[in-house]
Amino acid sequence: MMMKNVLFALLFTTSLPSLVFSQGEKKVLNYLPSIGAHIGTISYMGDIKGDKGSNLYTHWRLGYGFYLEKKIGSFFGVSVNGIIGKAAKSELNNETFINFESQLMNVDVNLLLDFDNGLLINESSLFSPFISVGLGYLTFDPKGDLSADGVYYNHWSDGTLRDTPESVPGADTTSNILIRDYDYESTLKDTLKNYAKTSFTIPIRLGLKFKLSRNIKVRVSGAYILTMTDYIDNYADGGNDKLFYTSFGLQYDFAKGDNTNKKDHKYKDFDFSELDNSDADKDGVIDTEDMCQNTPEGVKIDSKGCPLDGDNDGVPNYKDKELETPKGTMVDINGVTLTDEMIAARSQKSDSIMEVEHRVFKATDLSAEEIKQIQEEYKESQKNKTATTQVNKTTQGDNTPAGSSNIPTIFKELDLNNDNYISAKEVTGAIDGFFEGENGLSAKNLNELIDFYFDQ
Repeated sequence: MMMKNVLFALLFTTSLPSLVFSQGEKKVLNYLPSIGAHIGTISYMGDIKGDKGSNLYTHWRLGYGFYLEKKIGSFFGVSVNGIIGKAAKSELNNETFINFESQLMNVDVNLLLDFDNGLLINESSLFSPFISVGLGYLTFDPKGDLSADGVYYNHWSDGTLRDTPESVPGADTTSNILIRDYDYESTLKDTLKNYAKTSFTIPIRLGLKFKLSRNIKVRVSGAYILTMTDYIDNYADGGNDKLFYTSFGLQYDFAKGDNTNKKDHKYKDFDFSELDNSDADKDGVIDTEDMCQNTPEGVKIDSKGCPLDGDNDGVPNYKDKELETPKGTMVDINGVTLTDEMIAARSQKSDSIMEVEHRVFKATDLSAEEIKQIQEEYKESQKNKTATTQVNKTTQGDNTPAGSSNIPTIFKELDLNNDNYISAKEVTGAIDGFFEGENGLSAKNLNELIDFYFDQ
């Protein structure tokens, strides 16, 4: 009968998850406690001490049961434990063979501390200890293996069990040798007191969990159960009886299986699916697959989220001012074909600007003579450019109307001859004034002035 109950408990534990999942109510899993079944040994500690040389497990009896567990935060939880089984012990003293076996049932509620809370032990650890303490309720029914006339066996010095005490005169000829039947069929009672066969208990458990899978854990634990009665063995000798239950169990964790019991539920309101499908530039390609982020709204794109580039010149169509540039042609930032003359002019401009920028920003490290030498070198490098410009103005005519040049306000005072044109001589004068502190230009202004000079 006992083994049938054990098998039923284990079957119920393993089949319940499938019954719950079959209903499809996954949200309910967050509120379900973990459920488990266990089997183990019950040992008694009380007035009957046992034979010489016996230990805690000498007179063990089978126990089994169930438990429910629910976490209430990262550190603590609550659990309910049930134990059904027997406690027994026997003691062969000089005169009497004392024994008992008591049917037990204990149910308790506990405060639980799990060590795999992320602070003491990592939550992903395969092993995690736990400890609990609680309050329980115990029922018991002590019975004894007595002789045919309902009294304890009498132990004689020759090692036999008889129906008469050895101290009775003539007992050696009138007594009968008895053989134990190991059947605890006799109800034990205290002749002086009609005691209650129930008691409150205080269980203290210490154990270890081992994760077999995401949902299933193995539990090995020991429970030291303090009782508030001294009659589990039908003997009262001034101290309450104790029980020790060593068990092995399987636990199914619903919340962990649903992957919702995260530490402190930190991200319980965060929609990760929305993050995975976000499209910041709203071009129709999600960010995780978009090779060109921040595409302007309305721009046509390819499957990778990049703006279309019909002529493959590296400039997207929406920026390209020359949409059909021949393949292999060099273009500027606007997608316009660069001629040899434009490339040469840009190269000369780039070299000049780099030279001036380098020397302007390093000027503070130079002596006065070195600065004067730089100025002379720059003037010399601009002679050919100035001469070319003047020839072009003479041969082609200067058709620019007075005041038509768009000289930035900050540079207007550099146009000394008021011809609406900043010449190389005037640029050089501005650089000289910068080094001598005669104008309010900064190094950045000089760079802008040089750019403007070449763009005129």
